[in-house]
Amino acid sequence: MKTKRIGARHTLLLYRYAWDRLWKPAILLGLICGALWWQAGSVTTPILSAADSAWVLVAAIIALGVGVFGLAARNMGYVQLYPSYFQIVTPFLRLKVSYRRVRSARPVAMTQLFPLQSQNWGRRRFLRPFYGMTAIAVELRGYPLSPAVLRLFLPRQLFLPQTTGFVFLVPDWMAFSTEIDTFLGRWRDRKSVRPREPGLLESLRKR
Repeated sequence: MKTKRIGARHTLLLYRYAWDRLWKPAILLGLICGALWWQAGSVTTPILSAADSAWVLVAAIIALGVGVFGLAARNMGYVQLYPSYFQIVTPFLRLKVSYRRVRSARPVAMTQLFPLQSQNWGRRRFLRPFYGMTAIAVELRGYPLSPAVLRLFLPRQLFLPQTTGFVFLVPDWMAFSTEIDTFLGRWRDRKSVRPREPGLLESLRKR
């Protein structure tokens, strides 16, 4: 059977949900601002002055732009495995993490990673749809970039709460778990093979 060189693209559900919470309100705000701008130039007694309507138009364009981008970006975050690294991809980030950094990869319940009683109101509300699901926790020896930089591009729930690493909540955690075990195993097997010591005849030929 042919060896699989590249893994499947596994959608990051936490990343998608973060955009889902943003794009709908942004589009709604854009439509409201657009209606106010249209009203300012179309009725006899507008709510806004001409000067204010220009700013409302700018706000409508920005909000609609964010909403449309968020709608497109919600499915653009994924993790994919390669022979010597895994890659986290978002519209603004392509992060390669070498398997040298990986300490372990294991399935874990979301309720175990983020106990409900220890989360504040905002985090509980964000995580509530995912309680009862299983994620893959990948513990690392260190991040390729500063955690402060990574948190500019990734939701905080993608980071392991107590140690260094990532939380991968994907549609099929069993398939992803099998893949990462396979790719990690192959990489470690390659690294464990040492070069053969040259024989006496080979040593003489090199002289």
